[in-house]
Amino acid sequence: MYNFKYFKILVILIVVFILFKTLKLYPFNNSVNKEENEGNNVHDLVKITVYYEALCPDSKFFILHQLVPVYKNLLTSMILDLVPYGKAETFEEDGDYKFRCQHDAVECYANKIHSCVINKIKEPYTQLQYIACMIDDNIRPDEVGQRCGNELNIPFEPIKNCAKSKEGSLLLKSNGVRTHSLSPAVKFIPTIELNESQNIVPQSHILKDLIKAVCQLLKDKPNKCSD
Repeated sequence: MYNFKYFKILVILIVVFILFKTLKLYPFNNSVNKEENEGNNVHDLVKITVYYEALCPDSKFFILHQLVPVYKNLLTSMILDLVPYGKAETFEEDGDYKFRCQHDAVECYANKIHSCVINKIKEPYTQLQYIACMIDDNIRPDEVGQRCGNELNIPFEPIKNCAKSKEGSLLLKSNGVRTHSLSPAVKFIPTIELNESQNIVPQSHILKDLIKAVCQLLKDKPNKCSD
C-alpha cells in the first residue's frame, strides 16, 4: 500500500519537474524564433515601392525630402519602384480607359506623364530625377515636363506622345491594378512598401526617417547608415 502511494507521489513529482523545465525553456525558444524572424527580414538589397500621386503634397514632400536624398546615398543598396496613381479610379468607356483622380483631371494627365517617364527611362536614378523635377511643380504638366527634360537632356516629346495616347492610359490603368490590389488597402498617399511589405517597418517611420528604415533591413550596412 505504502509502496503504491510512494510510486504515485514519485510520478507526480516527475511530471511537475518536466512541466517546469518545459515552461522555463519556452521563453528562450520564443526568443530564438523572434531573432530568426528578424534575421529573415535582412537582405542584400532593399526594394522600395512608392504608391503616390503627381499633385499630392505628401507625395511631393516624401519624394523630394526623403526618397531622393536616401536613394542617392544608398544607390547600390536599393531597388526603385515608382507607382503613380494614388486614390484614383479607373473606368472603361468606348474601348478606352478614363480616370477620376483625387486632384482632378490635371493630376490624371500628370500621372500619365509620370507613368510614361517610368516606362521609357530605364536608368533608375535618372528616372527618379525626372519624377522629382516634375513633382516639384506639377500643376502645368506639359510645361514642367518639357523643362525637366531639357535639364536632364531627355526628349520630352516621346513622353508627351505616350501620355496623350492609349499607351499612357494602359500604363496608368496597370498602376491602378497594382494600387487597388494592395493589402491592406491604400488609406494614405504616399503608401510605401519595403521589400513588398507595408508592415515590415511602420509607415510612419518610413515617412519620417527613410534612411533608418532602409538601413535596418540591409545585411551589410553602407557607411551612410552610420552617419
